Amino acid sequence: MRTNLFKSLLLGLALSLIGCASSTPGALNLSQDYYDYIQPTFTQYLEVTREWLAENRAYISQEHEKELEMNMPFELFPEHETNKAVLLVHGLGDSPYSFSDIAPSLQQQGFYVQTLLLPGHGSKPSDLMMPTYSDWQVIADHYANLLKQDYDEVWLGGFSTGGNLVTIHAIEKQNINGLLLFSPSFQSKTPYLEKLAPLASLFFDGYTTQEDNFARYNSAPLNGAIAYTASAEKLRELLEDTRVEVPTLIVLSEADSIIDPNAVHHYYQHQFTHPSNQLLWYGESNLEQGAVTASSMKINALRISTASHMSSLFASTNTYYGQSATYRMCMNSMDSDAVAYCKQGGEVWWSAWGYEEEGKVHARLTWNPYYPALEKAMRDVTRAQ
Repeated sequence: MRTNLFKSLLLGLALSLIGCASSTPGALNLSQDYYDYIQPTFTQYLEVTREWLAENRAYISQEHEKELEMNMPFELFPEHETNKAVLLVHGLGDSPYSFSDIAPSLQQQGFYVQTLLLPGHGSKPSDLMMPTYSDWQVIADHYANLLKQDYDEVWLGGFSTGGNLVTIHAIEKQNINGLLLFSPSFQSKTPYLEKLAPLASLFFDGYTTQEDNFARYNSAPLNGAIAYTASAEKLRELLEDTRVEVPTLIVLSEADSIIDPNAVHHYYQHQFTHPSNQLLWYGESNLEQGAVTASSMKINALRISTASHMSSLFASTNTYYGQSATYRMCMNSMDSDAVAYCKQGGEVWWSAWGYEEEGKVHARLTWNPYYPALEKAMRDVTRAQ
């Protein structure tokens, strides 16, 4: 009985961190089971990544090229020559497609943009049993440092776990002009379970389910949660003694089912000190103050009940996750009838994972009704020097 309860609790942590075993010893890029993602140029990195993904992805449809493109790291060049660049790092279980709207927005604002594919991602969920936190930090540090060699102004952006990695780099390596953090995972909703993840890996490997999303994993290997935990613990330790003094934009959902938005807000208030900082808060709490802008997510006209962990990233026009897109994240609760109704094309409302309201079926909100305001906030913060 106790064992089943213990496994259920850890399963909840793994699921939340993906909606978010033992690790391969040593650097994963040196392993014969993986590929060398530490390359001397970003062009070479793209080449070796495409070759490895093409051979190793477990395709879930006949649209192999589309799946490959949605998981590939990429670069975007602005219309005119520029001296500023930004590196964007996705979260646990996700892919560079997380920035399919953010990256073009920054490109239009004059940035050269690069995105990364974190080790263990883009191919198949079982590959998340290989990397450690160190593998993720090494790749983020490496390509950030390469950008610093070629551009006078370098910004870092991160979603969820990626927000941890780029903030750690900003603190440890410095020489960064600013940060753009989307639902950064400084602390999960269940920090007490974070510490149990390594022990739980002795008993089971995580959660496995059918994969139907081209752009991210549905399954949740527990080793990914362990690597996330290491990043969060390191960042919290660094923030105890360090203030982040570069311009920073943080974007949070009050109803986030994965991270603790109040904890992130607390760090923002006390450890992020630049006068041009902004925090965008999607929710109902009255946080409208100075550098915090709150926007209600109870929008009946759009059938929106709450924001979600991922919804800030995507414009309503996004072809895969947008308002009129055909893909729905129907597994938004443990209610099998609601999931079936959603998959059959029934009219749904939109929310964070796990939100329920009598008389309504909810799917995951995967787009941002305030995306133009987010673009403006990115422009305002990145102009602050």
